[in-house]
Formats: sequence, structure tokens, C-alpha cells
Amino acid sequence: MIKNITIIIALLFFSPKLSSQEEIKLGNKDGIKITYQLLLEDAGKRKDKYILIVNAANEGNTDLYYDVKLTESNEGNWELPVMPSAKGFSKVLVRNSTGLFGDGQSLIGDLTKLVTTDNSILFELKKGDIYTQETTFKVKKDVKPLITNTFSKTIKELENYDLKISAEMLKGDYVSSCGNIKININVRNSEEKGDFIIQTTNGKQFVWLRNSETTFVRENNDDYTLTFNKDNNTYTYSTSDGITCDWIKA
Repeated sequence: MIKNITIIIALLFFSPKLSSQEEIKLGNKDGIKITYQLLLEDAGKRKDKYILIVNAANEGNTDLYYDVKLTESNEGNWELPVMPSAKGFSKVLVRNSTGLFGDGQSLIGDLTKLVTTDNSILFELKKGDIYTQETTFKVKKDVKPLITNTFSKTIKELENYDLKISAEMLKGDYVSSCGNIKININVRNSEEKGDFIIQTTNGKQFVWLRNSETTFVRENNDDYTLTFNKDNNTYTYSTSDGITCDWIKA
């Protein structure tokens, strides 16, 4: 009886459908490590079928980003590419696959709302997070799969991108360097006024109309200007008679 149990365990252990390899490192760039696991799902007469699990881990101390170019539609909207490979930062290939795996498998980060001044949108790779793709492929019988990885995007920290100013950047609670006055900023848009912000201070509201990418003028009084500093998320409040204050995000 003991002998029979031993035989059964041995058969399970060596069964092709349970055969697997340890996690293997494919590449490392800018703090992003690419690894894979390979499982033999089926040993056929002519071809072997594998399950491929690819992992990308941000092992750095900061969130990282890469950009994907947007295209303008006929309606004037900016859109992401359709092909998944164009949205990925790394591509894994099985060089000797016999099926449709020749185009490879792309790893894709988290889509953000951050857009650069050259109309690219950012994808994020959060520190400590793991991004996974799983697929299947076939190779010829008893042929070892040849797996490679290519980083298709440059991965950088957020400060290295020139971002368009968004509503998320502009709005929030601020404190003025002049008297520690608390200020709330909200963002609006209308056909009549275009982009504008609403300042609420001590229950009073003031409307600021957008004059450029970074500057706003007070509605009905252009002696007052606001300049948004996207490098440190602050506003500079200025008057025509020389008064200047910094509004710092609370």
C-alpha cells in the first residue's frame, strides 16, 4: 500500500501539467524589475503548451511614470492608441513560439489624468506595486522556450515631465502668506467665460478668468492677477500697486 502511494505521488510530481519553473529575472531598469514564471500546461505529440506569467515590480522608493502619445480625432478629441502594445512600458517575447505570440505581451501601468504639454498622457507605476500579465503559447515538442524582455518606454519620476495644468492641480485649500488667510479654490468652465476659478475667502467669492496657461485675472478688475506655479503647486497673487502674496496649498 505504501509503495502504491509513493508511485502516485511521484507521478503527480512529474506530471507535465504541474511542471513549473522558479521565478526568473528578465531585466531591471530604473528600479523596475521584470520576472516571469513558466508552467508546462500540456505536453502534446508535436507541440508543448505553456502558461507564462510575467511580473513587473517597482522596487524603488518613489512612484514612476512613462508617457504615451495621444492622437487627435476628427472631432478634435485627444485619444489613446488602440493597440495595447502602444500603451505598455515593457514587452515580453517568446522568440520561438509557433502561434500568435510573435507580437509579444505588453505590460501596462496605471492610467492617470496627467497630460504633458506635448499632448502625451502619463501612466503610473506605483512604488511597491506589482503589474502582472498572463498568457499561453506553444513551442515545438521538447524545445525550450526562448523568452526575452524589451523596455519600450523611458521611465522617469513625475518632476521630469512638463505637465499641462489640470483642474486637479488648481483646486484645493490654500493659505496666504499675507496674514495667513484661508482660501478655497474651485475650477469651473462655461461657454461665456471659458476656464475660470472661483476663490472663496471669508464667505466672499471672487472669479478669476484664465488669461494664459498659468495666469488668471480678476473678473471686472484686471489690476489683480493670479499666477499658478506648477513646480510647487502654489499661486502668486499680485496687484498693480506692487502687493505680492503666495498662496500655499494647505
